[in-house]
Amino acid sequence: MPNTLPIAGRVLPTRRDVDRQTLGRSADWRWWRSKLQDPEDVPGILICPRCHAISDHKRWFYDERRYQELKWDQNVRVVCCPGCTGFDRSLHGGEVRLRSPLLRENKRQVLQLIRDAERHAMLENPLARLFAIHDHGEEIVVLTTTPYLARRIGTEFKKAFDGQLRVDKLPQEDFVRVSWERPLAPTAPRVQRAPFPATRSRAARHARRSSLHPARAGGRR
Repeated sequence: MPNTLPIAGRVLPTRRDVDRQTLGRSADWRWWRSKLQDPEDVPGILICPRCHAISDHKRWFYDERRYQELKWDQNVRVVCCPGCTGFDRSLHGGEVRLRSPLLRENKRQVLQLIRDAERHAMLENPLARLFAIHDHGEEIVVLTTTPYLARRIGTEFKKAFDGQLRVDKLPQEDFVRVSWERPLAPTAPRVQRAPFPATRSRAARHARRSSLHPARAGGRR
């Protein structure tokens, strides 16, 4: 087989292939064995250089001032937090489908509402992230890293635009599907009013009155 033929299913070398060529197979410990493998539990204080999250007693949170102090401490271990790790592995914890003609008319407000929901959710749980936003005009599909963020986005749209909200959790899976929909209210048919009768002139009114009451009209001066 000639060497110019590409390997089936492989177009570009992966990051692991590059590390194996440059560092050897001893670098395989840097990568997880499977997509769903949980990261190793490391004791102590940890910091994530990508999102500046801090882990203290196995609890992740954000504190920018403390991060700036800890990043110079040699006893603090630098790792990739579970939120960034799940983002790299393309692990989706929630799917939100938004359907309404209002999405096309208020596109800027809708996208800002989704970003605000992520920002508030990350303050409570740093692992909650937006993975992708697919805009299809009157339908927007949002993929999140946690089910909590998916529910929060659906609730925010329910509060802002009303409509119908549905939350479906997969059995025995840490995944939730959220659907929000609001059709436009049907407009009532416009009632056409009958045209007003044309205003008769004074002479026409007098002629009509004379035809109905000739005796009264003849005696009037």
